Amino acid sequence: MSEPIEKQHDDVDVVVIGAGPNGLTCGAYLARSGARVVVVERYVESGGGLTTQELSGFKLSSHAIYMLLAELMPPYQDLDLARHGVRFIRPEVQAAFLFDDESLLLYSDPARSADSVARMSPGDEEAFSQLYDDFRRASEEFIVPATYVPPVEPLEQIELLEQAGGLGSWLNELAELTPAEVIHGYGFKDERVEAAIVYLASMFGLDPDAGGMGFLVPVYVHRLMQSALVSGGSHQLASALRRALEAGGGSVATTASVREVIVEEGRVRGVRLDDGSEIRAPVVVSTLNPEQNFLELMDPEALYPGLAEAARVWEWDEASLFVANWGIVGEAPRYPGRPEDVNSALTVVMGLGGLRDVRDHYDAATKGRVPDGLLGHGMCPSLFDPLASARHLPQFGNTEVLRWECLASYDVDWEAEKSVLAQAALQSWQRYAPNLADANVRVELPWSPKDIETHLPTMRRGSIKHGAYVSIQMGYNRPSADCSSYRTPIEGFYVAGASTHPGGMVLLGGGYNAARVVAEDMGLPIWWSVPPMVAQAIAKGYLPEVQPGQGG
Repeated sequence: MSEPIEKQHDDVDVVVIGAGPNGLTCGAYLARSGARVVVVERYVESGGGLTTQELSGFKLSSHAIYMLLAELMPPYQDLDLARHGVRFIRPEVQAAFLFDDESLLLYSDPARSADSVARMSPGDEEAFSQLYDDFRRASEEFIVPATYVPPVEPLEQIELLEQAGGLGSWLNELAELTPAEVIHGYGFKDERVEAAIVYLASMFGLDPDAGGMGFLVPVYVHRLMQSALVSGGSHQLASALRRALEAGGGSVATTASVREVIVEEGRVRGVRLDDGSEIRAPVVVSTLNPEQNFLELMDPEALYPGLAEAARVWEWDEASLFVANWGIVGEAPRYPGRPEDVNSALTVVMGLGGLRDVRDHYDAATKGRVPDGLLGHGMCPSLFDPLASARHLPQFGNTEVLRWECLASYDVDWEAEKSVLAQAALQSWQRYAPNLADANVRVELPWSPKDIETHLPTMRRGSIKHGAYVSIQMGYNRPSADCSSYRTPIEGFYVAGASTHPGGMVLLGGGYNAARVVAEDMGLPIWWSVPPMVAQAIAKGYLPEVQPGQGG
């Protein structure tokens, strides 16, 4: 007979709410620092958006799959995730765009990408090479390093970049532009090349025409030409993070839904679960969204002034994602009449003719409509990761996993439309890859925006980043100025999820940054070092000097 949960987890120093990537990351760092940590998770398993479901032998990553930063994430080295089973797969051919009569290929090697641009639009290769170099420098020298430090107050950050000059001044200029304006500024002659890059910038829900968000364009575009998969499925990353947590002495309690954060005399005392049991601890770190933290788990009337109001006005993503996975008996997609490298591209974008298609699709995805034309991208994960397919079941014959993804609106009758859209997407794909018409579909798993919300309640309205990327909800204002340092005005209560800086997309930044802040406040040893890329950004003047207590 198992003990009550509070008996299993007495003498706890830190309770982390949510065993998604940020919660596991934060817990792993703190446990290794010597804190007694328990991570509580409402679902039956840990991982959050790092979900991989095995159905009839097929491993289907139904939510997060693209690892934009992969080995660049400091926890990869600090927590020795390779030893815990993480292996990233980075295909050489990163993206293929199939236009009516031509194809554009983007590679991890920018010189090969420029050659493909030149074949489709002679002369545009120079603009592409300049764009790539600018975006690479912006990502590597500032945007990625800034991901792994607490956000800087906006005026201070602008001043630092301006004083640094060069790249810094340019980044300040980008902040005023829309994603479409940033890319248009390179002067591509062929609209299709421009549209392809705008597609990359907006494929995860960034409004191509939203002002003040241009600073995100370099990192999205550059890293989507360097992205990776996790061998064995996205959940392997979550499993490795959990193993790192447990190796440090921490633990995870699943099917443990938090009903209330216990606050007494203005400070945190632990959490109360749905079954009435309590886990007492002087520190609680939540990876939930602002509404859950400050309107549901606490009494809004008893909060520090401003916290409840900031939660009430929190904005959710206008556009969400529709993802469909299939396990098939048959061959990987082949694209006749296209360059051979299209057959080995990580993502294949179909239905794109020009900029109007990107804008129309985004408009449909924000206005409660199922798009008239299917613009989206397909991929065959098993082409790169044999562990994804059911090849260990030889009686099936050759098996593959297919995945389709596109922007979609939350405000659709998905019970009626989900299977219809999945079938339409597969039929659209077959027009480009006719051999898929011969495939025997053994498993179909479509996920609508409402399925995202059901599985991951932190993602209200299917908001994959736990809140819209708009200028008033980024950096120092994410989730609010009162909580921008991961500390909150409630003593002992910290925030660390995707609704904090740097946001979502499996960057592990929220959990990583919060762990350092909590460790400092608890007087725990900070055993990890400042990442070299952060030290270099500081040396160039893009970020402020490391403060006492933030060293390795």
